[in-house]
Amino acid sequence: MTNKMKKKRIWWLIVILAGLLVLFFLPHSSRELINAETGLRAKNVHLTAPLSAKIFAPFLDFPFYFYNFAEPKLQLSSWLIWLLAIWLIVGFVKLRTPPLKKCLSLLRGIIVIIVSFLLFVLYLFLFPLPQYSLNTKNPNEIFLDLHSHTIYSHDGSATLERSILWHLNCGFDGWAITEHNWIGAAPLAQEEMLRKNSIDGFVIAGQEINFNGSHINALGIKKDIDKNRYESLSDLVKAVHRQKGAVIVPHFWGKRKPPLSLEELAKTGVDGFEIAGYSSRPLKPKLKKEIITLCKKYNLVMVGGSNWHGWGSFCDVWTGFRMDNRQKLNKKAHKKTILEALRKREVSRFRVITYPKKFYTKSHYIFEPFIGTFSYLCSLDNWQRISWFFWVLIICSFLRSIKDKRQIAIFLWFLVTLTLVAKGISLLNTYQMVDTVNEILPSVSRWLFLMAVVTMLLAITNKKERR
Repeated sequence: MTNKMKKKRIWWLIVILAGLLVLFFLPHSSRELINAETGLRAKNVHLTAPLSAKIFAPFLDFPFYFYNFAEPKLQLSSWLIWLLAIWLIVGFVKLRTPPLKKCLSLLRGIIVIIVSFLLFVLYLFLFPLPQYSLNTKNPNEIFLDLHSHTIYSHDGSATLERSILWHLNCGFDGWAITEHNWIGAAPLAQEEMLRKNSIDGFVIAGQEINFNGSHINALGIKKDIDKNRYESLSDLVKAVHRQKGAVIVPHFWGKRKPPLSLEELAKTGVDGFEIAGYSSRPLKPKLKKEIITLCKKYNLVMVGGSNWHGWGSFCDVWTGFRMDNRQKLNKKAHKKTILEALRKREVSRFRVITYPKKFYTKSHYIFEPFIGTFSYLCSLDNWQRISWFFWVLIICSFLRSIKDKRQIAIFLWFLVTLTLVAKGISLLNTYQMVDTVNEILPSVSRWLFLMAVVTMLLAITNKKERR
């Protein structure tokens, strides 16, 4: 037996043993949901995983791990640093070329890793991944998303159709559209879409208002609230209540130094606070406890809001609402009941369901790729583990069967280039419908075109190097 055949057998033995380790020896720690207020396991609910996430787990489920980061900046930075470090170590050991060529190869590898990492982040933000749907065993409980946006917000990318599909796939019975500083066209248009297609869902019109740095969500209003007409936040809250709307403070944790304290916001007459949801800054356990304590002190409703703008796919927060005799009520009555419960602060009818997020010291995240990946693999069910084993075998077999792997690299870079250009054009086409209100779509398109130029150059230089 030749040395080449021995190496090949050893390679396959390692792959198979690693697969068997993942399949049979790693412990199981199923993905559980918690009650955001108590921190205890959420009762009478379960997640339904889409079939595609089981069959294509490495591609469609692995992003779930990244979406559930507690400290995204630290954890992503740790991944990038480790990838670069591993490449430099392997490059110094394996590359048998003159010093100048070795340095150029290492530099190119660094560029490839950074670009690939950015492409993966774009994949997380732009690719419509399948959803885990939340279901309840309580026939009188419905799930709400009381904070979301569409392309009619200046920073949104979700079309009206995609917004409906996303909410329904996540398990929401109703959702609020809270565009920045106006109601917009989405609520009425979505209601009409739901009616025409006989879809079981409802939309609550709302508006996210930035009043001197303090954000509030006005829910259930019929007319835009002009914040410039009011001298104080209290007056603005009263104006929402006059429209029989409710006022929720979203993502209080989003600013490092909020202009108003929790106590000051509570005294303006708001009806409740978000205690879970997405923002640019993570909600730390200490501040979360302070918000919950304040809500209990003033008998304010605690809710969750996805704050979904269309960037990314996974949902990690639902607001459960107990609605007695829901089968006898039409959708208009559903909305009226919810808004009255918010204004009357019927706190016992609401619960916030979310994934648990574990916060550690900053030093813990140094080894994030290893600790995090291990934790993720343990969370997989048996079908997902089999999927990982299957796809790793297929990919390894395919790569080892290709003699000139540069051809594959060139093909992939060109394919990525075309995908980026197509996505950029698609966003620009969407922008034409909302060019008077949306600001972010052309900017994202420009970045996609720039990335397309970079990936094209990597394909071309790769080809030249091969020759």
